Amino acid sequence: MIQLSMYVYAFKVVVVFLVLASSLFSKSLEKVSLQLDWKYQFQHAGFIVGKEKGFYKEVGLDVTLLEYEDGINIEEDVLRQKVDFGISNTPLMIKNGVIQPTVLLATYLQRSALVLVTQPEINEPSQLNGKVVMTTEYEYKNSSLSLFLEHFFVNAIYTPHTYTIDEFKDKKVDAMSVFTSNEIYELDKQNVPYHVMDPYDYGFITNAINVFSSYKTVKEKSVQVANFIKATKKGWLYALDNTEEIIEIIHTKYNPKKSIEELRFEAKKIRKLMLLGLYDIGEISKELTMRSYKQLVRSDKALPNQEKRIVIFDEVLKNIKNENIQFTEKEKKYLLKKKKIKLCVDPDWMPFEGLRDGKYVGMIADYFDLVRKKLDIDIVVYPTKSWDESIASIKSRKCDIIGSASPTNERLKYMNFTDTYMSSPIVLVTKVDKPFVQNIESVIKKRLGISKGYAIAEILKDKYPDINIIDVDNIEDGFKKVESGKIYGYIDNLTITVSVIQQSFHGILKVSARLDESDDLTIGSRNDEPILNEVFQKIVHNIDDSKVRSILNSWISVKESTGMNYVFLWKAATGIVIVFLIFLVYGFKLRQLNKKLETLSREDALTKIGNRLKLNEVLLEEYKYSVRYGVICGVILIDIDDFKKINDIYGHLFGDKVLIKFTKILSKHIRDTDKIGRWGGEEFLIVCPNINRENLIKVAEGLKKDIESDIFLSQKNLTASFGLSIFDGTKDIEEVLGEADKNLYEAKDSGKNRVCFS
Repeated sequence: MIQLSMYVYAFKVVVVFLVLASSLFSKSLEKVSLQLDWKYQFQHAGFIVGKEKGFYKEVGLDVTLLEYEDGINIEEDVLRQKVDFGISNTPLMIKNGVIQPTVLLATYLQRSALVLVTQPEINEPSQLNGKVVMTTEYEYKNSSLSLFLEHFFVNAIYTPHTYTIDEFKDKKVDAMSVFTSNEIYELDKQNVPYHVMDPYDYGFITNAINVFSSYKTVKEKSVQVANFIKATKKGWLYALDNTEEIIEIIHTKYNPKKSIEELRFEAKKIRKLMLLGLYDIGEISKELTMRSYKQLVRSDKALPNQEKRIVIFDEVLKNIKNENIQFTEKEKKYLLKKKKIKLCVDPDWMPFEGLRDGKYVGMIADYFDLVRKKLDIDIVVYPTKSWDESIASIKSRKCDIIGSASPTNERLKYMNFTDTYMSSPIVLVTKVDKPFVQNIESVIKKRLGISKGYAIAEILKDKYPDINIIDVDNIEDGFKKVESGKIYGYIDNLTITVSVIQQSFHGILKVSARLDESDDLTIGSRNDEPILNEVFQKIVHNIDDSKVRSILNSWISVKESTGMNYVFLWKAATGIVIVFLIFLVYGFKLRQLNKKLETLSREDALTKIGNRLKLNEVLLEEYKYSVRYGVICGVILIDIDDFKKINDIYGHLFGDKVLIKFTKILSKHIRDTDKIGRWGGEEFLIVCPNINRENLIKVAEGLKKDIESDIFLSQKNLTASFGLSIFDGTKDIEEVLGEADKNLYEAKDSGKNRVCFS
């Protein structure tokens, strides 16, 4: 009995040891997460296998696979490090035309499976005009399909995807986006006839299953990232060699709704789209990535001259070192020959930067102390008297870099930019007696000051063409003009505005609104010496974030050298925010009322579309865009034929019903990008951005047919006449409207129910 109990005790000890060992082993694993771009299926086989077969554990990773759900913003979650990795059907992440600081880690489908299937009688892109196309919002705005459809000026009616083929099968839609690896199987199975329009066949080549991460994650976890890619490749190799086994695992454990036959069909297509004869598993094609970028630039979805912001993992891995930056031989020779780098600064932008008694001080100055330690040559300040002069100096090549710049369209003509190293919100400052502003759009017609040369001016002008920006010399000048009533408000960085308010304008000025934009500081460099950007891009990503935070913290505390108490400053800033929140709470109903009144002032009371005031704003916006970028914009002026007779015979109440129905027909059959409004009486105006003459005529002819084929008056038809014109960068608004009006009268005089474009 004693011997047996000893065996039992020994067994328990072994069990406890194994449990503890297992626990210790699991704790040693690095937890990482991957956000999938769709539901579990074979297109994610490499990741599923990596988890199921323990390939991730072999390299010390505990990987969580997150199935896609509606409403998830993968790019945003990755950039915020909510997840470590994401999957995208595009190799580049674009926001407001700017390539985001993401790193492309691997590409598994060298050719995208995303195509358009159409009803059999639709064989050409032009035949999609006026047809109903079912796509997801992302595909409609950002995919190769959107580039393809925009290229051919397709004026279709878009409807949200239901993720089934039922609508297409029942001919409720004329076309739908599908994946050749998925929905094609169901279409063939049910013998539904279709025609495929593949963007690839028209030159819009893109890839899919792109795994990406934020630069910050890659920098902080470069070893784990490399291990993740290595294990995923092993997972794909196993999946392709053991397809039936993996299909069974996916069907049984991950997605029982997908049949074995469906998964077999998908696996066969996925293997084909990987182009294994030309590419290694996960290989990134730099050429294809650059081609994708050029397509986005041509479609005005991305700003030009951003090639340096396209970052691939293998290149990053070569440059990421713990402390020492590995410059190339070319970069070393350049720096040796350069001897010193001239830095332009804003001489009066404290606490960020400034020149005080000839000395460069501020947060950015402290940051450049860290930068200098990464270089073997000196960085010297090139003295200027204003920010505007600093911008002019780098433009004329008197200095090499500028430490507090943000990229804009204009600046990209003469500067390259690193990724952001410091960021702060943009705010509006007004006198204390002015109301808090919920939306900057409500005050864009007022005089708003911005210091000369500041990037935010160009950014806001692009976003709000009607904004009334007044140049001021600097923040002090701007605040004095606000105080005296010469301008309504001043726009600048939150940190500096609160600082100056507390120093000189306490009780006079206040922060009245926070804008959506932020002041994203980068290092700008002259683009005639592109190696400068390569050097500083490496430095920016080599400086620890903790050191940047330390700089910020040191300037929040008391800074004796400037004679300013920043502890009090930030406490005061906190107080301002609290007061701001109180006003937001108590002023909510008033703001809602103001917002409603503002909407009503630009809305036609009867038809609920834009009125003449709103249309004038739209016309001005499109006119400026046409002049600046040379993009053609169409204008369609429509008049209901014989509308006076309707009012005379049936009465004005019935006439109002006709106008409402007429509005619904027009609204239903225009493009999502078109703007419609009631010009007055029975006249309507449609503004059609990014359209050529031929397609503008097609849009109008389509609307004419839709109107005359609809029943308005108890089996009697209604018709309308159309006058067309275009903004082409040479004619002003009055000329364009005059031409449209002249063509409308010509259509009326020549028999009505006509489209006229002389």
